Amino acid sequence: MITVKKFDIIREDIPDDDPDTSYLDQEGFEDRKKSYEQGCFNFCGVRAKIRLEIPNGESKILQSIESPGLWGIEDDSGEDYFNEVFEEEKETLIQMLETMGMQVE
Repeated sequence: MITVKKFDIIREDIPDDDPDTSYLDQEGFEDRKKSYEQGCFNFCGVRAKIRLEIPNGESKILQSIESPGLWGIEDDSGEDYFNEVFEEEKETLIQMLETMGMQVE
């Protein structure tokens, strides 16, 4: 059985190259839409990731496993929100790892 440590799970913030910005067309979002069009903010995704070293004879294979992530986040949302999303994604990743038969400590 492979054992992994929770503290080895890292947060990845990735640019969202194809965000759904349709909500900016709603009434009340005019200022926010203008800010987006002026490049004042963009969109990103947040996911949890772990890199595993899998024994392969005398060497090791590095394998990354990532949570699905949450996408379409305004990149000026604030660190508290990014951390909240990461914690949710980390729990998803832990469940994925346990489903694959790994022990998470």
